[in-house]
Amino acid sequence: MQRKVLSGVVALVVVLSMVGMALAAQPGFIPPPDSWDETYEVVVVGGGFAGLSAAYFAKKAGADVVLIEKMPFVGGNSIINGGIYAAYTSKLQLAEKQGESDSPEQHIADTIAGGDFMGDPALVENLVYGSPIILDLLLDNGLQVRPVVARVGGHSCFRTYTTINQTGADIVAVQKKMVDEAGVPVFLNTKMNYIYREKPMEGRVLGIRVETAQGERNIRATKGVVLTTGGFANNKEMVKVQAPWISDDVGCTNHVGATGEGLILAKQLGANTLHECYVQLYPFADPDTGILDAAAVVPCNGPGFGMVYVNSEGKRYVDEGERRDVNSMAALNSGGFPTFSIFSDEMVDLCSTREDIEKFIKQGRCLVADTLEELVEKINARTYRGQKVNMPVENFIATIRQHNEYIEQGVDPDFGKKIEPNLAKKIEVGPFYAIPQWPSVHHTMGGVKITPRTEVEDIWGNVIPGLFAAGEVTGGVHGTNRLGSNAIPDCAVHGMIAGTMAATGQPPVLKK
Repeated sequence: MQRKVLSGVVALVVVLSMVGMALAAQPGFIPPPDSWDETYEVVVVGGGFAGLSAAYFAKKAGADVVLIEKMPFVGGNSIINGGIYAAYTSKLQLAEKQGESDSPEQHIADTIAGGDFMGDPALVENLVYGSPIILDLLLDNGLQVRPVVARVGGHSCFRTYTTINQTGADIVAVQKKMVDEAGVPVFLNTKMNYIYREKPMEGRVLGIRVETAQGERNIRATKGVVLTTGGFANNKEMVKVQAPWISDDVGCTNHVGATGEGLILAKQLGANTLHECYVQLYPFADPDTGILDAAAVVPCNGPGFGMVYVNSEGKRYVDEGERRDVNSMAALNSGGFPTFSIFSDEMVDLCSTREDIEKFIKQGRCLVADTLEELVEKINARTYRGQKVNMPVENFIATIRQHNEYIEQGVDPDFGKKIEPNLAKKIEVGPFYAIPQWPSVHHTMGGVKITPRTEVEDIWGNVIPGLFAAGEVTGGVHGTNRLGSNAIPDCAVHGMIAGTMAATGQPPVLKK
């Protein structure tokens, strides 16, 4: 017996020795350069919500900062985001003016439950408690939002603000102005292709190597590198590895740069990751192109106001107030392509604006009719990816009438949708509207593992000195599923924490 134990110990030592040798000879490891082309205290990589926030707060904390962006413009996915922002309160007090109450505890509970209790509660608390801070700061710097807050799928309260043009570009413009006024240089068309660390799998992160039109350059970061490089939803190979259940014909809402290189480079130097297999579909994308245009935000804002989702048979197929993954899977299993958001004229100013709806009608993204019968005719007349539907008008009218009764009764016995008697509207007075929709790859919940201080952890659970991360490149915030309108506060709040941490070594104080 003793001989067997000794033999096992020897074998374990040999294995550990081999692992150590493999790590010491880390493939692709490049020693840091003897001299650097440029030196800053904080280098932020990625110019979306998280990166712009990190750069601004690092600069305001007194650091010498540079922002690196591989695209020819800042914003990335943030520009084409729907401009919806969840906050349990704000200086505008819009929910309170609608007669609704909310609390940070409820926002935290909704977010954790919305991710099947897989999210890190400490990171969720960061998001929630920091959300009003960032929103008020943006408002102080010129951001305009619409005068109504919505209850987006998965949220139990009306807490979702929408920017004036229903696009994340509104927020990016304000953030870029703040970064410029703070004096942060922004290098565009500058792609990071390596992160320097002192030794293979150990030591401090020292800086990055970038590709530019003039060739490669090495940029030193004396205090820290902040990764805000976004997710990998537009990298089909990575999506296929992590979520092979997503079929090839499913589109993508993301911009062309959402390809995950930052995540790959972080792994190369030893960063731990989690939740990469959780890839979210956006249920309401344009069925022809797969993109998230402004029209695709209207269905997201509608459930609390009485909007109905129907399938190609003219029947409801889901609780419209459910979270995105439930809505997406219900659509994919609804028996036909595509599905439709149905609403009445009374809801237009609650879910969107009349100007926008008119624009969507001209674009062909929204159908309008004076009667429900005529609306079905228009739904059946147009094509979707070259296909037509044959929605039975009797089914559709029965569905709408039944849903009107549920609103009157305040109870949805079919799907259990939460009905607000003072805010939900019946679909009974025209004109009536239909927006075609279909799920599209949208958000990657997984990424590098971070502490609540946004420090990146390695595969042994140790903090990698000098490396911070925020936004969609990280995992652990949303768990299995991100609630709509939580993305911007996640990115901007953790960007604030990461920038402040990199500059000072201490996180900002969030009111709790």
